[in-house]
Amino acid sequence: MTAEAYPIHESSSRSQREEEGIIRPFRPADREAVREISRHTAFRNRGFDSVFEDGELFADYWTRYYTDFEPESCLVAEEGGRVIAYLLGCVDSGHFVAVMGRRILPPILLRIFVRLLTGRYRRPVTRRTLWWLLSRSWREAPPLNRKLFPAHYHCNVLSPGHRKRYYSRMVAIFLDRLAEMGIERLHGQVEEPVAGGAWLRMVQAYCQSCDCFHLLDYFAEKPSTFQRIVLGREKDFVNRVWGARVRVYRDWLLWAAQRYGL
Repeated sequence: MTAEAYPIHESSSRSQREEEGIIRPFRPADREAVREISRHTAFRNRGFDSVFEDGELFADYWTRYYTDFEPESCLVAEEGGRVIAYLLGCVDSGHFVAVMGRRILPPILLRIFVRLLTGRYRRPVTRRTLWWLLSRSWREAPPLNRKLFPAHYHCNVLSPGHRKRYYSRMVAIFLDRLAEMGIERLHGQVEEPVAGGAWLRMVQAYCQSCDCFHLLDYFAEKPSTFQRIVLGREKDFVNRVWGARVRVYRDWLLWAAQRYGL
């Protein structure tokens, strides 16, 4: 990805593009805006403090690898000089796991330990979240071959950018980057109700509309206790992991952009 800015609609006039916004590569100056969006959009827009009262460490966990160790795979959408969306990409999830384990998680865990000892964390939901992370989260992650499906991304959009196709444009640019690098597969993970959530419904609708069932090369799921233990919700949830070929996933993305305005 070069330093140029990508208009949302390439045929639009200049005034329309300025009003609708641009997509451009991430810059170091965008770091705090990205962290704030991650905090605001967390847990289906409930916000980070609905489950964990430490916004600094929350943003470190969810964004620091991408902004600090692989910024070349990141994009932002900007309207009127304000960053309102981001895509945080990773081309090699094996490297991601190694950096998280060696450079990012150790200082996070140390600071959590110190702040627990000093009584900084007072909310019960924070303690429930930490207990779940340490005792349950790793057991509830579905299996995945990261060598076979090496790439992944996270994308979040603030409400002013909804239904403007920021998501689909940013993902398409990231998929083009993967194709240029010769990376053929990617993966993703989502937590949804067992009966089905928005992601599963979109996948099923695409397969039905195209009379095909080849979108996903891999699919696995495991029950998730996060919603019940941390948030007290009785509905059953599941962690779903998928893997797909970049070119096939791109076809689904374009279909979803047209049908749902992603």
